[in-house]
Amino acid sequence: MRIAVMGLEDFGFHLARVLNDLGDEVMAVDRDEGRVQEIMRHVGKAVVADVTDREALKDLGIRGMDVVAVDVGERFETSVLLTHYLRELGIPRVLVKAANADQAKILTLIGASDVVQPEQEIAVKTAHLIHYSRSKLLDAVALGHGCFVITVQTPASFVGRKVADLDLLARYRAQVIAIKPAAEKTAPFVPNADYLLAAGDVLVVMGEEARLIDIHQKLK
Repeated sequence: MRIAVMGLEDFGFHLARVLNDLGDEVMAVDRDEGRVQEIMRHVGKAVVADVTDREALKDLGIRGMDVVAVDVGERFETSVLLTHYLRELGIPRVLVKAANADQAKILTLIGASDVVQPEQEIAVKTAHLIHYSRSKLLDAVALGHGCFVITVQTPASFVGRKVADLDLLARYRAQVIAIKPAAEKTAPFVPNADYLLAAGDVLVVMGEEARLIDIHQKLK
């Protein structure tokens, strides 16, 4: 994909690097020459430009991008203006970083395809990891609307049982969507109902947070 990252604050900087590592064609743009110099060796193209200048955007070849991501830090008015310009230029997908829910709502109303609040998302994830630090919780990802995907070590009470025998769907409205086997160098997979759980297996479970808390009691 051809992707432009407009603004190289922390989120934008790391986003550009990772997208480049994934093999996408990335152009990074910022008004700060120091940031542009820093990102230059990590992306295909890095440009010093004022992202609020509509004509400058056209000169950059923005119209040819599949996705444009916007991270201009605390300059919310700039985020709004740039989102408007990008939509006028016909960019099919515009992803914008917001600081809070009110900003996210406004950016969505003016045409942002996706709005992310990374600080909030990281805070939610970190809070869960701290709260459940005494259990076997390894990771947690919020899906929205109270749903999460959690990654846990298989508790002793589950070892030797079939996935079907756990009956998580009926009892907790939760589902094992993947397993990383204890055996080294074995890739994660979607288990069938007859898979026998082993000590050291890592489970990836999806469900409502309240129900996952119930399951958590079995993971201590």
